[in-house]
Amino acid sequence: MSALYQRARPVTFDEVVGQDHVKDVLTSAIARSRVGHAYLFSGPRGVGKTTTARLLAMAVNCEAPAAERPCGRCESCRLVQAGSHPDVVELDAASNNSVEDVRDLRERVMLTSMRGGTRVWILDEAHMLSKAAANALLKTLEEPPPGLVFVLATTEPERLPPTVLSRCQHFRFRRLTDDEIRGKLARLANAAGVAAETAALDLVARSADGGMRDAESLLERLLASGEAVTLVRTEDALGLPPHERLRAMASALANGDLASLLAEADALYRAGFAPRTVADQLARSLRGALHALLAGEPWLAAGEDDLLRLLHALDDEQERFVRHDDLYSLEVALIKARNALLGNGPAAGAAVAASAAAAAAAGAVADGVMPVARGAVTGTVGETASETVGEAVSGDATGPAVARRRPSGSTPRAAGAEAPPSGGARGASPEPDAAPGGDPAQVPADGEQVGQFSWHAVRSQADVRLKAFLAPVRVEHSGSAVRVTFPEANEFHHKQLIMRLAAFEELLTAVVGPGFDVTIDGPAGTSRFTTSGSTRGGGPKKA
Repeated sequence: MSALYQRARPVTFDEVVGQDHVKDVLTSAIARSRVGHAYLFSGPRGVGKTTTARLLAMAVNCEAPAAERPCGRCESCRLVQAGSHPDVVELDAASNNSVEDVRDLRERVMLTSMRGGTRVWILDEAHMLSKAAANALLKTLEEPPPGLVFVLATTEPERLPPTVLSRCQHFRFRRLTDDEIRGKLARLANAAGVAAETAALDLVARSADGGMRDAESLLERLLASGEAVTLVRTEDALGLPPHERLRAMASALANGDLASLLAEADALYRAGFAPRTVADQLARSLRGALHALLAGEPWLAAGEDDLLRLLHALDDEQERFVRHDDLYSLEVALIKARNALLGNGPAAGAAVAASAAAAAAAGAVADGVMPVARGAVTGTVGETASETVGEAVSGDATGPAVARRRPSGSTPRAAGAEAPPSGGARGASPEPDAAPGGDPAQVPADGEQVGQFSWHAVRSQADVRLKAFLAPVRVEHSGSAVRVTFPEANEFHHKQLIMRLAAFEELLTAVVGPGFDVTIDGPAGTSRFTTSGSTRGGGPKKA
């Protein structure tokens, strides 16, 4: 017994789902007897390329009136459907791609029609032809014998030589919509006498990714048992986690409920679902939530920016599953997604501490306790009570000052000046001795903030798109030198940042002030600039 997609293959152009832009032109050409000598049908798999080629072969040999071709009932149409018409030949270019095969084809096309009609040669997977074979076919395509039609079908037309493309009428087949696929699946299920849930057919249509043949093959598996086609059975057949459990994970992630999130991930893993599948389907669920939000029908308590952060974080972790598809990789991906939502994890706590330090500094000024000179650059969150007191040293009266360590026990300048907002309460304890060379000591807080440079502050003030491209970087800071490094796997992010280098420079200058020498390294090369408004060398430079 033949497969469902073969039994359900259209026998007239009216039965073809979608592809109206192709059907209208072909039916008009057939009715007016103006069929071309060479056609190229291209598009994704399973969207009707070979089926349309067979319908064209049926139409040019059909015994019905021109307006009704193909009728699907005459002897010629039935022979084409059965694959036994002597004047209709189908070849697979994947197994007939040598020069000798094409030479044999050229000799055979010179033969006359056995039934007195039009001979049709259908060459499937035409992109598999070797370059020599394609060149050998050129003359025959350009000047075929009378009564011969060539139809080339391919999923990759860009691999065909331009000389072949120029000799064919090119029709591009599009992916079918979910509604088009679901409509035909519902008719097939009804014809089989099996009830089918709309949600189940929707899932089949989405999984087919625009290909009717894939959808019909999956439906055949579901119809084999004779039971109703339900969403649960469809998810089992596809090996997908239950829809409701994915929604529960999405809600836990949006709410920052790490305990529920990891518990659900563990349960799905123990139930036999692949971690990569869980992460991928969770991302699809979040994508659905984003589309629902944009359409004004939100079902998840998360804003647009939050959903974009979650999707970006999960996408960055896809490479991990290539190496290790285990529970640990899934948990790491979920934790990183949660941290991205909360403000990059550990740095989120640093931001809270920064607010507390700023409040403490304001209180210290009000009480007259060890104020810091105006314009001094203070330390970052995480420094101990024995921090340095900044001293304003600047060669530019209009720009922010550069902090220098003042020797222990000295009297602060400009007493009574207000403390800068990024500083903490100064003078609570004796200051440590100056570091060798007079440079301020670097006291890392959380791996992102060092000295007077706060990478967390930079990211928090970036717009959504720029922040997304900064997510995978590693930042190193020493004195006035800052190095931003992209991993090899994030070449795309590096290139996107280079395209926005001017905006990145403006952001750094606005947040940390001038005087920082910034180097950006990564797979796309090396770029350098100083946060004073000028880019060295006129732009990015390759390393």
